[in-house]
Amino acid sequence: MKKVTRILVADDHETARLLIRNVLSKRPDWEVYAEAADGQEAVELAKRTCPDLAILDVQMPRMNGIEAAIEILRECPSAIILSDSQHDVNFFAEKLQDIGVKGFVFKPRMDEDLIPTVEAVLNGETRFPPSVSAAY
Repeated sequence: MKKVTRILVADDHETARLLIRNVLSKRPDWEVYAEAADGQEAVELAKRTCPDLAILDVQMPRMNGIEAAIEILRECPSAIILSDSQHDVNFFAEKLQDIGVKGFVFKPRMDEDLIPTVEAVLNGETRFPPSVSAAY
């Protein structure tokens, strides 16, 4: 039997969390087991039960997704971090990659890009938009 990938989703917009959960539910081997409305809550959840994958919005209250990623990776070094944002990744791509984030999904393309990006990072790949990846 295939191991279920446990996923933590953190976004300050409930509709974004719902969209992510709905897209990921298409795969029976992926489970959104926890949701957080801000970065601090995501870190607290991760400390209790390290996720296999954490999908973190870059801009959240109390603690942004970059700070949360740093803390989650400190507590759960085997966790895979995927970031998402409404904003252009070029503003923070280098920082995300420097701290160990493995991929990025632009929110307006969530329906099209989330599943292939999750598949890629779970297979050990790094997945950022082409204009960013080409620079590395």
